[in-house]
Amino acid sequence: MATEITIQETISEVSVTDPNNILIEVDGTQGPIGPQGVTGPTGSTGSTGPSITGSTGATGGTGPTGSQGITGPTGSTGATGSTGATGATGDTGATGSTGPTGSQGIQGIQGITGVTGSTGATGSTGSTGPTGADSTVAGPTGPTGVTGPTGSTGPTGADSTVAGPTGPTGATGANGTIGIDGATGATGSTGSTGPTGPTGANGTIGVDGATGATGVFIGATAPSTSILWADTSIAASLGVPIGGGIGDIVSKKSANDFDTEWVPSIHPFMLGGM
Repeated sequence: MATEITIQETISEVSVTDPNNILIEVDGTQGPIGPQGVTGPTGSTGSTGPSITGSTGATGGTGPTGSQGITGPTGSTGATGSTGATGATGDTGATGSTGPTGSQGIQGIQGITGVTGSTGATGSTGSTGPTGADSTVAGPTGPTGVTGPTGSTGPTGADSTVAGPTGPTGATGANGTIGIDGATGATGSTGSTGPTGPTGANGTIGVDGATGATGVFIGATAPSTSILWADTSIAASLGVPIGGGIGDIVSKKSANDFDTEWVPSIHPFMLGGM
């Protein structure tokens, strides 16, 4: 029984191993390429092997210090943020208690007695002033003079040189409202990349996937597996010869080898058919 081969692409020859008659019909048009075989399913991933951490090696000696890098240019100063609103004024603290009266200062030297003035008109009696503190130093008793008019109030004496104790601190006022944030400054430059960590251990190799469907190998070197092979290294006189016309068929010249030739197709009427 003859083996029929449909040529779907241009090749210089076809080598087959069937010693029977070969019948190849060429109609002048290239047939469509057959669909690609279904890819076999991917094998399942093998389970991850146990992770074994090796002991830490001894720390290497410290390398020499690298030269000082060039200082980069100073970045531009960010814009000054707007001034926050003034906080509300806190309540006035309570008034501290009055400190104790300082000690009586040393009495000054008595001045020279002035010339007795002329007696003025008797003025109205002034209001009684507060009683002063008793002096600790007794002055000499002067002669009783004529009662003169009440003089004007003298200037206030100098402040005591001894400071009285400080009163207690008043309560702290409430905090003012926080001002709005200023604009964000420019982003600093990116730091250098850290060293690469050690390579992790290899995982377990998964099982092989199912073998795909057998294809056809076209080439001048024999394939390493058992597969249909279209040998392109055989001389053009063997296999499918050059030439042929529309409707011609390829026929074997003898039963001893695979040499072929183009011959006209035989019409059924020539064989006595209908």
